[in-house]
Amino acid sequence: MDPYLCESDGAPMAWIPEGAFFMGQARDELFAKPHEKPGRTVYLPGYYIDLYPVTNQRYALFVEDDGYSRPELWVEDGWRWRRSRKIVKPEGWNHEAFNGEDHPVAGVSWYEADAYARWAGKRLPTEAEWEKSARGADGRRFPWGDEFPTTRHANFDGIRGHTTPVGAYPDGASPYGLMDMAGNVNNWCLDWYWEEFYTFCRVKRLNRSPILDAKRCREIDFKPKMKVDRGGGYATTFQFFEVLSCTDKVAWPPETRNLWNGFRCVKSVKEK
Repeated sequence: MDPYLCESDGAPMAWIPEGAFFMGQARDELFAKPHEKPGRTVYLPGYYIDLYPVTNQRYALFVEDDGYSRPELWVEDGWRWRRSRKIVKPEGWNHEAFNGEDHPVAGVSWYEADAYARWAGKRLPTEAEWEKSARGADGRRFPWGDEFPTTRHANFDGIRGHTTPVGAYPDGASPYGLMDMAGNVNNWCLDWYWEEFYTFCRVKRLNRSPILDAKRCREIDFKPKMKVDRGGGYATTFQFFEVLSCTDKVAWPPETRNLWNGFRCVKSVKEK
């Protein structure tokens, strides 16, 4: 299927068909981290997801449209944070090696990524959506398969020392043709981070479009502090190569603006 071009920011998006996939790692997987298990079958409706991380060129459209001056685009905490810190542009724009037009926007907080997604009429992906987009339905370990990551697959291990143009590693494409699902920049997700969330989902049988959002946090009286970040980035070392996998993750407070913090967006069918 040809990519769908989003009207708001011109981003090509891949269609991920509805259906089930195996999310996480098996309970008896010796080297899996607690937040990767127990794995389970998860069902998702169809959705569109950006083929590439949001680039500086596309993010500039948001900035030029006064995205940093429109409180309606921001969650309340994010707007307070932006105003108190006087944030008006990504951190990556302060560094020449990171600000090429076709490079992924880098050094954006979760708040900034979420505001851009709202501006574009999209949203950040849930963890489940991100993982299915990276993994497909065959349970592979990395977006390209089960082969250990090399510099043929992704920009990682500090080899370049900075981001590269999106799509520069076609051998690292996911089953749905998504680029840079491993390396270059990490991808912020909608979910709050809770190490025991998969166990909670298994016990509660939450296997359809699972998400740890603010509503569910209130329901279970969980006070979150960090947002999920997937895929690893240019600085992910080979020592921690598992962060590049389809199932591992890291987490940061939503105001974090490391130069490896980037994102891509999702559009559900009803939002198209």
